[in-house]
This record gives sequence, structure tokens and C-alpha cells, in this order.
Amino acid sequence: MIRASIIAILLAAGAAGASADTAHPAPAITFTAEAASSSGWIDFTSYKALGIYLPVEVNGHETMAFLFGGPTSIDKDFAVQTGLGSGSGAVGGLDVQVGGMKWRNAVAAGDGLQAAAYTPILGQPLNFWIGEELFRKVVVDLDFAHHRVAFRDPGSVRIPRGAIELPLIEQDGEWVVPLSVDGAAPALFELELGNMNGPLLVTPAYAAAHKLLEGRPVSLRRSGPFEETVVSVDRLSFAGEDFLRAPIAVIPDSQLPPPSITGGVGLPLLSRFRLIIDYPHNRLYAVPNADAAKTPLTRDRIGLVLGKRDSDFLAAFVAPGSPAWAAGLRKGDQIALIDGKPFAAWSRLAIMDFSLADAGERHSLTMPDGTIREVEATDFF
Repeated sequence: MIRASIIAILLAAGAAGASADTAHPAPAITFTAEAASSSGWIDFTSYKALGIYLPVEVNGHETMAFLFGGPTSIDKDFAVQTGLGSGSGAVGGLDVQVGGMKWRNAVAAGDGLQAAAYTPILGQPLNFWIGEELFRKVVVDLDFAHHRVAFRDPGSVRIPRGAIELPLIEQDGEWVVPLSVDGAAPALFELELGNMNGPLLVTPAYAAAHKLLEGRPVSLRRSGPFEETVVSVDRLSFAGEDFLRAPIAVIPDSQLPPPSITGGVGLPLLSRFRLIIDYPHNRLYAVPNADAAKTPLTRDRIGLVLGKRDSDFLAAFVAPGSPAWAAGLRKGDQIALIDGKPFAAWSRLAIMDFSLADAGERHSLTMPDGTIREVEATDFF
């Protein structure tokens, strides 16, 4: 589900050559840390819609890696081009260098990661996904406030002052943490570093049991190939911080996690903390950023997913009840100009983030027949 949503975002923004291949589980990996008990701090690139990226070397070949909670994978075309694999099956014997630390004899799933689809955003292909096999061997220290990450030996980690310790539990094959919605008893939600679409996903059963959809405005969003119900709750409580008026989404029936898991905590909320993720000791330490709960959570206030058709913008999805819907836009409509500029004048990132607008932000949309439609960003769910 996570991978499909990433690729769909890129497809909607007009990235060439992307498709939504399904990931194949990687074999078990044995990482051996060498030469350092810590990688040292490594600067990473983080985008609201696209996750966490950092430079690595794979058998001496420099590339970009995605920090992922699922199986470790390598792009099969990259593996072939660099002589690391045959283009089919798992790729073994990988030496992965991250900062001052190296993991030897890693094994990754040889997969079609749609590496080139990320070039318009990252400036280069994305050829490697660092997955759960790594997390089981080292502590991952994510400092979102300073856009940096470090990998550390589990025996040499120092816990920063003010950190909140939370249990990090492996349950039905997923790693879960406690979180409370609207003051209810904490439930177990999957820790999803790869989920960039919102702060929280909940199952339909949880939403129904806690009446989260009753008496509140609801709408829909597109997440990969799926449409999900969205609503705002009064409060999310995580690691000692309360996040008010928080947008959440309901997981489609076809994508439900095991019954023991209530949903998933996504990057838009997790990025409000420094996170020290310690799988080996079943714990997570969270230090809130200075403005963790003061700044409202990013949310869709326009309700329009943009794609490309010919040289125009395409309304790939329009959320019911949104400002875009109220302006008369519907799925499949073409738009010649936005704010007087054609599709080619907009960056991929700006197109992807178009609906994540501040309240009151206004846009002028020129239709192919020359008529103009105005949209003003506002909360609609």
C-alpha cells in the first residue's frame, strides 16, 4: 500500500516510466557493522509527500536510498548495470556504506523500484530501500528538526534528556506503538516511516467503535489506487504531546492490517519528534521538536490531485465537498493554466503539494475554453 501511494503521486505529477509494481519480501539479512559504533549524523532530504532519503554506497556505487519500514530492496536495473545482480531474484553479497558505518553481506530483494520516477524530485534515481532487516540490527536515530539521521550500535546509544520512552512491539509481523485518539485508551498503531499521506490511518472497526465519523464533516482522498474516507478528530496524543484538530483517514477494506493492529502512524506526525528507534530492545524514545504541537498538522485544504494530460493539468481526483469541488471541478477535467502558468512551469514537488495549502491561499484556474475558476483553501473535513 505504501509503495503504491508513492508511485501514484509521481504518476499524477507526470513522472515518466513509473508503474505500481508490488514489492516481494526480501530474504533475511545479516548486517555486520564495521569500523564504527555509529554512522555519525547524515543529512537527509525530507519532503512532505515523499519520505526520507539519504546518500549511501552499495558495493562502492553511490546512490540515493529510501528509509523504509518494509523489506530491504534494490532496483533490479541498477543491480544489473553495476554488476551486482542478474535482474531476477534476490541480490546478495551487498556492502552498504552509510556515513562511517558499513554493513557487509546484505541481501536485498531485486525489485522494480521505479527508480527513474524519483529523478524529477531528487535529481537522481532512487535505487535502494533500507528496510526492516537493518532496523533489527542497529538503532536508527531520526532528528527531523535538523534533517539528519544516524545509525548506532544498540549497545552504545545515549538517551537524550527529555525523551519519552514508548514500547515498540512486534505484533503480527509489524512494529506498533501506542497512540490515543480523542482521549480514548491508547491503541496499537503501526510505526510507518513510509506512510507520507497523513498523520494517522485507522481501521473501519476502530472508527466505528469510537464513532469517529459521526457528527463530523467527512470527505474522500486518493491514496495510490484507493479512495479513503477522511475526517478530522479533536485530538491525537502521542509521546506526551497533543495534536489538535488532526486529519485522519480510514483504511480501505482491501488493505486492512491484522485485527490486532488498529492502523498506522505516519510521517506527518512522526516528523514532529526526534525518534530513536530501537528494535533490538523493543523501545522507542521520542523527543518533541520545539514547536511539535504548536504548528497545525499539514492537511488538504483544496481537494484536488493534479496529473498531466497532453500539455495540460489533469484533475486526477477531486474530493467531494472541497473548494475544488465547489468550483465545479470534477475528475478528468483538464486545466490549461494555474495562476497563469502552464504545467511545464510548475515543479513536480509544487504539483504534488498543491492541495497541502494554508487556509486562505487562493489559486486561479484557467480552463481550456478560457473560463477562470477561483479556489480558496479552507478546511472541508
